[in-house]
Amino acid sequence: MRMVRKLSIVAGFAVLGACASAPPNLNDNQIVRGERVGEVELGMSLIELFAVMGTPRHTTPIEGTRATTYTYDGLIIAADENVYWIIARDPRYRTDIGVGTGAEQILARGAYGKPKCVVTKGNETLYDYSDIYFGVDNKSGKVTKVGIMRDTQTCDG
Repeated sequence: MRMVRKLSIVAGFAVLGACASAPPNLNDNQIVRGERVGEVELGMSLIELFAVMGTPRHTTPIEGTRATTYTYDGLIIAADENVYWIIARDPRYRTDIGVGTGAEQILARGAYGKPKCVVTKGNETLYDYSDIYFGVDNKSGKVTKVGIMRDTQTCDG
């Protein structure tokens, strides 16, 4: 019986130790498709966004919706009550394989394969992979932005 009690105590401390461990450090500037850009996560509340990023440099209501875009250095974030898309325009934000602003189009397309759709608007072409998309300058062939959302709508028109 004493052995069972000792094992229970040891197991209890192990569980408490796991709960007390530090949360993962998301201050890594990584773009994770369909999830986050750096510390900004899809689905986080406005209060959480402001706690992480502070006051935005600029805000713009999105016409015909209850949503607003919040502009920070290198990021544009859209949210109503919660963040639903994030666009990274700063080269410090990159995917795990190095795709970010300034990367060559061929790197992005080679890394992610065939896109769900390709849409050209003016001088930019968007390569949409459903949970991540890349804007590419048609003249330079370089990535100008990387956007994430849970399910992009580029292909819907």
